[in-house]
Amino acid sequence: MIYDLTVYIKICPVKGDHIMKIYSTSFKSTMMIFALIGAMVIGACPALSSAEQAKERKTITVQGSSSITAAPTIAYVSIGVTTFNKNAATAQAENAVKMDRVYKTLASLGIKKDKIKTVNYNISPRYDYKNNVASLAGYNVVNSISVTVEALKKVSDVLDMTVKEGVNQSSSIAFGVTDEERDRLYLQALSQAVVNAKEKANTIASAAGIAISKPANIIEGSSSHFVQPNFRAMDMAKMTAEAAPTPISEGELTIEASVTVIYDY
Repeated sequence: MIYDLTVYIKICPVKGDHIMKIYSTSFKSTMMIFALIGAMVIGACPALSSAEQAKERKTITVQGSSSITAAPTIAYVSIGVTTFNKNAATAQAENAVKMDRVYKTLASLGIKKDKIKTVNYNISPRYDYKNNVASLAGYNVVNSISVTVEALKKVSDVLDMTVKEGVNQSSSIAFGVTDEERDRLYLQALSQAVVNAKEKANTIASAAGIAISKPANIIEGSSSHFVQPNFRAMDMAKMTAEAAPTPISEGELTIEASVTVIYDY
């Protein structure tokens, strides 16, 4: 377009004013075209650059894990009293008397009321069946509690002494640690999991003949995984018949942590 315009100026010099007007208009159009092309090029450059960067980025992704074992510091003992009577109110009153003795026994062992929680209280009818005909025999009253025992040496006493006071419902024991102890142990395991991931990444990089940089991304795994050593059911009838203290073995707890780490190289 500029070429044709230049030729036209040379042929018709007497029409300079007209020619200059045409040239001025053409120049503006030309500049607009160049500006549009420039904008298209500039707009495309960042996208191209990002695509190139994504294509050129090289990473190593590794999983790190760790576990820490610890001795339990608390126990959760589940015990309960079941009573039966033809009269619901009588069954309930008998249950209350026995549970009152249980609470007093726990208090004598130094266990405060805020460490005792009712987990179930139920009154239900019991039926006898004869010739496919049901007849009301009476009522069962069940009162179950969970006792937090912070001195593990007292667990056997809690079981044995409460059985003597009327506890006859199947009991169980779970061991654990306090929330503060669990958080502290988990943070230790989490730190070790990061170190484990770094060791794996360095091993892979060394074998591949490359060098890794600082972690580009670190993702924490699920929250602290708490593995209890045991959860045992107790035979109430057997405990009542035995004179010797109930043996308790708390074992060990396991706290686990994991991370996913991405390294650039």
